[in-house]
Amino acid sequence: MDKRPDAIDVEVGSRIRLRREELSISQAELAERLCISPRQLGKVECGFEKISASRLLRISEILGVPAMFFFESTSDDISSSRETPARFRLARHHRAVREQPYRGSKTSGCGQKSSPL
Repeated sequence: MDKRPDAIDVEVGSRIRLRREELSISQAELAERLCISPRQLGKVECGFEKISASRLLRISEILGVPAMFFFESTSDDISSSRETPARFRLARHHRAVREQPYRGSKTSGCGQKSSPL
């Protein structure tokens, strides 16, 4: 059985994390407002735990975005056909830099194995 998270779950979780960080809301604070543990929210943000439609709607209300925000494509090939807001491009690049492994680290981001630099 494949233990890797589904790509859609990873993308939705990533967009939750990006918007949460954009608003300077801590993981613990958002988790408390959702009545879940920070660990559970972390699993959602990494794509390892699926999220219900009702909880995703609540997250969209808290983060001040429409629920479809979490499903909009951010891939370069699709975004070239329509303008992607600069803040999301910047946030994607910031996330990529932030997730670079620290010295001696075997994992990066959400526990995924990092490639040697």
